[in-house]
Amino acid sequence: PWFKRFDSRFRPIKCLSFPSCAYDFLDRMALPAHSHQTASATISAAVSASSPVLLGRSTSGATTDGPPDACGTDASRWSGSAGGCFAGASMAVQATCLAPSDMLREVISGVTVALAMVPEAVAFSLSAGLTPAVGLMSSFIICILTTLLGGRPAMVSGATGSIAALIGPIVQEHGPEYLFYAVVLMGVIQIAMGLVGAGNLVRLVPTSVEIGFANGLALVIALSQLSSYKMPGQQGHSEAGGHAAPESFKPFVDGVPWEQGLQGAFAGIITALSFLICIFLPYLTKRVPSALTGIVVGTALEWAVVRAAFKSHTTLVGDLGSTGGSFPVPVWFQPQYHMPALGGNVFVAIYKLSIIMAIVGILESAMTLSLINERTKTKGNVVRECVGQGVANIVCGLCGGMGGCAMLGQSMINVSSGARTRVSTFACSVFLVFILLVAYPAINILPVAALSGVMFNVVFQTFEWESLKLLSVAVLPKSLRDRLLAEDNGRLKKIRRVDAVVIVLVTVVTLLADLAVAVGCGVAVACFMHVYDAAAMIGATSKVQHDAEGRVRTKIYDVHGVLFFGSASTFLELFDVEGDPEDVRLIFESSYISDYSALEALNKLGERYGELGKRVTLQLLHPGSSRIVDKAANLLVKEVTVASVGERILDSPRFRHHIEGYTQSFTPPEEAEQETVLGQELSGDEGRLRHRSVLPEVSSAV
Repeated sequence: PWFKRFDSRFRPIKCLSFPSCAYDFLDRMALPAHSHQTASATISAAVSASSPVLLGRSTSGATTDGPPDACGTDASRWSGSAGGCFAGASMAVQATCLAPSDMLREVISGVTVALAMVPEAVAFSLSAGLTPAVGLMSSFIICILTTLLGGRPAMVSGATGSIAALIGPIVQEHGPEYLFYAVVLMGVIQIAMGLVGAGNLVRLVPTSVEIGFANGLALVIALSQLSSYKMPGQQGHSEAGGHAAPESFKPFVDGVPWEQGLQGAFAGIITALSFLICIFLPYLTKRVPSALTGIVVGTALEWAVVRAAFKSHTTLVGDLGSTGGSFPVPVWFQPQYHMPALGGNVFVAIYKLSIIMAIVGILESAMTLSLINERTKTKGNVVRECVGQGVANIVCGLCGGMGGCAMLGQSMINVSSGARTRVSTFACSVFLVFILLVAYPAINILPVAALSGVMFNVVFQTFEWESLKLLSVAVLPKSLRDRLLAEDNGRLKKIRRVDAVVIVLVTVVTLLADLAVAVGCGVAVACFMHVYDAAAMIGATSKVQHDAEGRVRTKIYDVHGVLFFGSASTFLELFDVEGDPEDVRLIFESSYISDYSALEALNKLGERYGELGKRVTLQLLHPGSSRIVDKAANLLVKEVTVASVGERILDSPRFRHHIEGYTQSFTPPEEAEQETVLGQELSGDEGRLRHRSVLPEVSSAV
């Protein structure tokens, strides 16, 4: 049986009892700790009715396991793999093991999130030039598959604005059929990125890039909503001169007429009302979904006031296309689409878009996962989430969907409502397909302006408003900051101007190009500035060793900092080649030799000393530096030698900057030999390990 363990001879050893194995199974499903007692009661009942022989228990019924609730006290056990290997099977077990109150909270959270997703899914699909049913179907497919395969319980995925902002051009130029191929290729790329660990690279994204990413995404979503105030069914014209404007600014140049007169005024009023309800209702009560309330009030205003009292109207969702649809089936079996044969022309048309969508989806999902980890104090599995997102997008594209990724706003709503398991997202996906198949007539009568109000609330929540204050303080000179700002109100809240430039750069490039290019530019600039600053962060302290007669014998340089291509020139300026004695020792205990440029810098230094008949010895290399130097030993000039195990070890000066250095063992314990330091014999562990000593020093640090 699966719950028994065997040693190397396949004999039953001290076997875990069935409750312990069951608790481990629940651990893999990431059930919350407060549900463990209910789960343990269910398991114990099953144990009492089972055979003690098969369960590996003694006939007395006693077990060696701890109390059932002991397994749930350590939060790290529940979060280790963020769902483990049995997420699909865990749905039924979670449903039966959750307490009734927990189950109710999970289901209510899922339904609330689904109601909040409906207007966004409809708005995103409309902004991309697709029918509303495509957005709902895409959200359902991605939500259900990431629930079963994803790496983060309670994280909501679906059709998102960041993806919808990218797919408009291909829909207009080639039709939705090319988009479906692009979504499938996007999923394949995401799976490959997940398997190679690309999702973990989000840790290398600076905070300034994240802020610019959020601001740019918010502005892209805001500009995409302007299309909701155009006359439905009207055709525009292409840009004059053949110069296409950036996609974010297409509503200003596409030539489609705007809603005017009373119709435009009521559209603005409905949008403002829906937006204000979404903003201020949570301050009054959080029991009622603000997005749903804003849509209901906007719809009531449309039908009771605009149409009934003023005999006017605004654009409805039904005017743009019905949200009703059938259960997802492969797109080749859907008569409204005519899929072209997959060939080179199709691949050339979609591969760039697929790469961009895959990168944007991974970035947004990884950032959302990181925020949920921080909120719930648990850890998700980034690799598994990337693979789950890829599988979901492949199925979504095959069924005629628009693709998607993790949804930050809905995920925060879900977690803030108390949801912690996959039951909430499963309930969300079930309710979405219910709307798609049954409740779609209620969606067709919604005014588009009310949905735009909800989307402007998403813009308001996504934009990092605090960054405006940071940017304002950063551009002010010090004299104005001291004069205009109080010490506790901004004067001491200044970020580096380089970080401010990165925030603005990412935001602007997002508007002019796309999110992937913007993040790449921001990371490149941030890395360049880090290299530029790190190039000056290398120095050395020097000390002269004298022999018994008082003559200068050896010059010791204790190098600190990273020696790499950026700091190589500064490193060469640290040494007094002409004034140093014949024997020069470089101590690299607190430094690191990182690349080929560093080796070339050592060669240049050795050649300079060699021209004067002097020699350079490298000592106490950091283990990583030792590997680099050992592998490139034949690339070093003859004037540079590396100290061997048997050589005398010289004490280095006290290391400054209060950074802990590395202590390197030169001889294995079983082959320890007595070594001497300036003629003093060391014994015991001191013979094997080099220790610092506080000695007089002469500073030549830069």
